[in-house]
Amino acid sequence: MTHGRILGTRFPYVPVRIEVQQRIADVDALLDTGFDGDVAVPDSFVAPGLVPDGHSRWTLADGSAVVAPYDLGTVELDGLGPFQAVVIVLGTESLVGAAARHVTIILDHGQQVIVQP
Repeated sequence: MTHGRILGTRFPYVPVRIEVQQRIADVDALLDTGFDGDVAVPDSFVAPGLVPDGHSRWTLADGSAVVAPYDLGTVELDGLGPFQAVVIVLGTESLVGAAARHVTIILDHGQQVIVQP
């Protein structure tokens, strides 16, 4: 029996609600323990013409450096939260990294992700 919340069986993705610049979206985000940012979303997440809160420099896994726009927003992990987060526009899929620091995450034998408050 599990004493946590099972977020999903699409390992290692977790359902996340992201709110940024008055846009709310529910996405399956890749849980990336090597990602130092809170949350990353692809360009398609951001409405055209919106001005980001700022830009920040990131070093990618291959060692290359990029400058990416970001917004301050909130995230919820399956009803846990909301937590304040920096939402970076980078890459081709949604990622959850440091935003997961607010919860305990258990990767259960490559089958499911369990989140505990």
